[in-house]
Amino acid sequence: MAEERVFARKASGLVRGLSLLDAFGVGFMNQGLTPSMWVMISLGLSVYTGGNLIIATLLSAVMCGIGFSLVWGILGGSMPRSGGEYIYNSRIISPLIGIAESFGNAFVWIMWIYVLAPWTVDPGLVMLCQFLGWDRATEFLSQPWALFLIASLVNFIALLFLIFGIKFFARVQKVIMALGILGALVILLVFTFTSHDQFVQAWNGVSAQFGSLDYNSFLAAVRSAMEEAGDVLPVTWNWFDTLGVMVAGSWLFAYSYCITFIAGEVKRPDKSIILGNLFAILVPAFFMLWLSIVLYRTVGFQFLSATAYVDETLGGELAGYALPWSPHFVGLAAVVTYTLSSPLLRFIVLFLMALSFILFNLWWVALSYMAFPRILFAWGMDRMGPKWFTDIHPRWATPVKNHILCFVLGEIGILLYSLWQEQMSGLSVTGMEIVSVFGVTAIAALLFPFVKKARHIWEASPYRHWRVLGIPAVTIGAVVNLIYLAILFYFFIVMPDLEGLTIGSLIFYIVIWGLGIAWYYFWKARNRQVGVDVSMTYGELPPE
Repeated sequence: MAEERVFARKASGLVRGLSLLDAFGVGFMNQGLTPSMWVMISLGLSVYTGGNLIIATLLSAVMCGIGFSLVWGILGGSMPRSGGEYIYNSRIISPLIGIAESFGNAFVWIMWIYVLAPWTVDPGLVMLCQFLGWDRATEFLSQPWALFLIASLVNFIALLFLIFGIKFFARVQKVIMALGILGALVILLVFTFTSHDQFVQAWNGVSAQFGSLDYNSFLAAVRSAMEEAGDVLPVTWNWFDTLGVMVAGSWLFAYSYCITFIAGEVKRPDKSIILGNLFAILVPAFFMLWLSIVLYRTVGFQFLSATAYVDETLGGELAGYALPWSPHFVGLAAVVTYTLSSPLLRFIVLFLMALSFILFNLWWVALSYMAFPRILFAWGMDRMGPKWFTDIHPRWATPVKNHILCFVLGEIGILLYSLWQEQMSGLSVTGMEIVSVFGVTAIAALLFPFVKKARHIWEASPYRHWRVLGIPAVTIGAVVNLIYLAILFYFFIVMPDLEGLTIGSLIFYIVIWGLGIAWYYFWKARNRQVGVDVSMTYGELPPE
């Protein structure tokens, strides 16, 4: 009777129906392969122009493969309940920290909707229309109302992927993942089978067709533009910029943790969560390493940094540059396709490359509908929210009401983004997650084997005997994770020209944490009024 009285439900109502492949798919798709490679290259190299993508990829893969896999895999496998890091932080550190941090992360998932649903339109659909020469469509997509309408459609489609249950979601995910990977492979193969001389020839040929700068003139123009801005285009890489690139590269390596939001719906969570995390890091690392190698060989180190600077810092605008699309890495692959003699083959290749970007963006939005509702569900199970947070649809075994709330909040964000486009950028959301979500949870993992109140959970953990020189593996993973996060945080706060963004992000997140703390005390007091001591809740895991 005690459990029935303390927890909102005697059983979660969620179903363990997801396989290791499904869990891997969630982690892998949340790494957003094609758009995250774009972020690492265009955003990373535009700021840290002397970064070495190969070294940054290897460092990220090793540190995340050890740190993130052990931290999130062991925590998720030891406490296999849906709701993400809220479960771990509330049981290991404190309920107050668990709610405050999780409250912030709930807002983060809403922010991803209003950042990434519009990205599906621009640069996603815009890129496709530019590649195919659909000028009227490109002009249409540039209108704020068009951005709002199409981003809203994306938001609604993402809702449909989740609202009909996790098994339906898993089936659709396999199709989206296959098509997205296919498009990414097409991009990689284009660069793999193109020599440097062939690329220069293709660039010069397309530039002549559109009256744009040839290869050498483009480099000269970028050098001139950077000198006017007080910057220098480097001729080789350096360690400082290479570590700096890892900030943007975190999109490709640090987000497989999303698996833990469905830990209560995964078969064999002791194996599926940790292996799903590991493979969801190593597979993108393989693709990014492959891309980095062929880009440096085909495009050239200095030219790649120059194109990133034009794409991100200059917004595709450079005196004399007249190609219809921005020179991001997908755009560079599009240049090569103009050497294809078959118009049909060129259309298929261009379509698949742009489609890969669009599909990964779309699924990012869908994953917000997986995470946000389950955060609220976990609060509700602990009586830290209204009881309807725990309502599970009897047919679809999913928190439908939470999905609808997520849609409404996402729509508000998309509207504001479409009108002003001055909200927190994707990079600022990353900065917040580094400190709050990843940092706090890494500390929880560090303490897990040694905290008295969580001792009974640790003793029941399938990983309690995983040790290296007597040190628990989860503690080692936490240390590696914290070192990685420290690198990201340092290079985020010293990023040139982003001081205001950093300060604004900090203030905003302090406010969100404050609201989370107020939420905790409100619901603690409300439960006390009905005779429920929530401290009893946090001594145990919620029922399955």
